Amino acid sequence: MEKINAWLSQPLFQDSPIRVWMAIAAGLVLVLLVIIVCVLKHKNKKKAQTKEADVPVEEPVTSQPKELPVLELANLQGLGIREEQQDAFGISRMDQYETNGLLAVLCDGMGGMAEGGRIASETVTELMHTFPWNDDGSVPYWISGRSAKVYQQFRGHGGTTLVTALIRKNKLSFWCVGDSDLFLLREGNIHSLNIRQEYKNELILRALEGAFPVEEAYLDPQAGALLEYVGKEEVKCDHNHIPLTLQPEDTLLLCSDGVSDTLTLKQIKEAMVLSPQECCDKLETEILRAGKPNQDNYTAIVLKYHGEKGEKSA
Repeated sequence: MEKINAWLSQPLFQDSPIRVWMAIAAGLVLVLLVIIVCVLKHKNKKKAQTKEADVPVEEPVTSQPKELPVLELANLQGLGIREEQQDAFGISRMDQYETNGLLAVLCDGMGGMAEGGRIASETVTELMHTFPWNDDGSVPYWISGRSAKVYQQFRGHGGTTLVTALIRKNKLSFWCVGDSDLFLLREGNIHSLNIRQEYKNELILRALEGAFPVEEAYLDPQAGALLEYVGKEEVKCDHNHIPLTLQPEDTLLLCSDGVSDTLTLKQIKEAMVLSPQECCDKLETEILRAGKPNQDNYTAIVLKYHGEKGEKSA
């Protein structure tokens, strides 16, 4: 025992004030601290695992993109600098699209003639009331009858243009009279689906036959005069005899000449690549920016066909 006490009491190193027993005691304390830390760490880990076990684990969910409607639409109408709104439009109920398709109608009452706004509004209303119809082939006859009725009332001194588009499933039928426009945007390219029934076209044909230079056809003061309008005793309707098959993401624009005579085709195309509401907003922004001193009433209907369920774009 005396030998052990003597060994414990000797210096740890030569001339060191630290004794062997001191070093052993410090080591034991350090070991004890390490043990305490490990025990506490183990307990905390167990508590954390218990809490995690109490929380239900949610299975990862893959978010699905929002399903687009078959058809998306928007409309725009403004007065311009005119005192009276002589444009009119109508769109059939979207909740009946699956059964009847969708009908869009736009009329531009002829300024300078009697009751242009009234004729346009009544033409839209009456055509909408005939929808749905059983035979698309009856529409040109209806337009002829409507035109004759207006003629009887105003004797050729009142009238309106007309552009009508009917979408059933992926088929488009249209009927147009006058100089309102129907545009199609497909795969980045813009197409005019109807032919403007203006005196300018007749002048161009005569110029091509050699009657005078083609430039004069565009400079003639009567070039913009309408050859056809609802309000003539006999009217010719421009329409497609075979429905046009729409492709997913096709966009249609029906508009009065307050839009198409103010903006360039480039501006119209840049608007049509946007969503229908954004398209209408951009068209109006560009019309107001143009600031034409004689800005006509302007009206537009934008229809974007996203495709029937299961239908894929080409």
